[in-house]
Amino acid sequence: MTVTVEKEPAVVGYYRYTDIMFEWHKTCPEDCVEQLKAFMYPGCLTSPENPLVDGGEGLEIWQGVMRANNEIRLLYSSAQIEYIRYWLYEMGITPQKIPIPRSQYIIPEDQLSNITPRVFKSDSELKKAQKDLVKANKRLKGVDSGMQAMRETFEKVRKMYQAPEKNATWCAIDLEDWEYDHKIITEFGYSLVQWEGQEEKRERGHWTVAGTPHNGVYVPDARDYYHFGDTVPLSRKDLIAKIDTLLSGLAERGPLFLIFHDPTSDIKDLNLLHISAIKDIRHTLPDPGTTTGVYCVDTRRLFSALEGIKEPKGLARICRILGFRDFSHFHNAGNDAEYTLQCFVAMAGGTPIDAQREERWPTRPGDLPPNVKREYARESRPEDDSDWEDPSQPF
Repeated sequence: MTVTVEKEPAVVGYYRYTDIMFEWHKTCPEDCVEQLKAFMYPGCLTSPENPLVDGGEGLEIWQGVMRANNEIRLLYSSAQIEYIRYWLYEMGITPQKIPIPRSQYIIPEDQLSNITPRVFKSDSELKKAQKDLVKANKRLKGVDSGMQAMRETFEKVRKMYQAPEKNATWCAIDLEDWEYDHKIITEFGYSLVQWEGQEEKRERGHWTVAGTPHNGVYVPDARDYYHFGDTVPLSRKDLIAKIDTLLSGLAERGPLFLIFHDPTSDIKDLNLLHISAIKDIRHTLPDPGTTTGVYCVDTRRLFSALEGIKEPKGLARICRILGFRDFSHFHNAGNDAEYTLQCFVAMAGGTPIDAQREERWPTRPGDLPPNVKREYARESRPEDDSDWEDPSQPF
């Protein structure tokens, strides 16, 4: 049955899941209390017959971060609350329309950040999510502004990557240079994901500068071990032209997010090559729905936010911690670009940051699991760890 909601003045915003669960019924007439409590029970909310599910994949409510104290909350929108009260009345479940919750419980949208939908298919999922957020909020007490900024960036990136408007290109790139003279660029690699309509498209490549010297003393030499296609040798002039054409073309079709694992040296190299497409690259992310611009994303910072530890980690170590197994020959620009994109998609394509952390490492809530701690203790090896670069020792 379709319920037509009457027009009446209402404040637009969100309500905490817990306030609706435990406080809303207190505003109701006695002949409506038990009906509302039964409707708001998790088992009813996630039932396929519930109007908030309406034949979909599950109950969709919201998650947001309170700007005042950085607490993470499950939320109902004011539109959902309006719908519930009218639906209960129109279906004859309550003899009158339930009053809206008290005004003290409404949260205006400008008091929240990183509002994102969450879908729950069962009451156990919903209950677990609420428990996990309680744990996460305890961990977040005392989090400094730097970590909070990284967490906000993680959620913003995740929200844009999963947005239904698929007009952006997400392109991981990496450059390699000669260990004795960093002005001599030797390799360029890229790996990207974009969409035509709703169809995902992948593209990758590895280009080298013919005649340039190899590394192998202070930095591992993996130039000849590209695992995802054919390596294309070029002159320096042709390499510059191909990079410029590639990135300019991507930027013309919509917003371009360039993904680096530490952008410092790569952007320096791109500027050294006078790549025009990145002259206006922005290090702050745009608002959702943007249609133009080139933006920088750093997987080191995304992983630090997910892990909850500021210590930056190398690409190989992050691959291991995220559970990847089929990787080798880091310091090949094409391989590094592909592995960077894989890490990015794993994080940006996942659930909200604290739920994702719990899913990935559930064995030790509030701390890192033993297998991850062992990962940090492992001695990095030159052949498989992009952290490894000790200029004081020969390779």
